[in-house]
Amino acid sequence: MGGADGGTARDRRHAPAGPPQPDVRYSFTPDGGGRLRVSFPCPTCHQRIRVPVRGRVRARCALCRSVLECDT
Repeated sequence: MGGADGGTARDRRHAPAGPPQPDVRYSFTPDGGGRLRVSFPCPTCHQRIRVPVRGRVRARCALCRSVLECDT
């Protein structure tokens, strides 16, 4: 069983950290405490949103205020 994009928790744990690649819409980076965070563009305004990887979360875009349900 994977996420909406077909990814699995193993894929997220082994994802390379770093800046987003041109053909990939999301990227995983460690935060200061060593926990992973995922960043992706807001589907409304394309501002990058960064949320912790911890299952289903609700994120609000700081620019356009859209509320997004995310399966991280």
